[in-house]
Amino acid sequence: MSRLSLDKIIRLRVISIITKEVHGRDVIERLIKTQTMDLQSFEWQMQLRFYWERHEQTEDCIIRQTITKFNYNYVFVDN
Repeated sequence: MSRLSLDKIIRLRVISIITKEVHGRDVIERLIKTQTMDLQSFEWQMQLRFYWERHEQTEDCIIRQTITKFNYNYVFVDN
């Protein structure tokens, strides 16, 4: 799709998806290469991870990296 003639917004979405997936592939390859098996390992902890946490009244997207934990507030970056 990245080689097709696309509207600007569709092209940006396609490029974003490709970038995210390639990064994810590279992260998995590095975790396999380093034989990371422990959730407390820095190789795993340094990754930016998203979790859905359900509470009594809310469902929040939580972002974790190393010892940091914060709510995702649906912030978009405009190019």
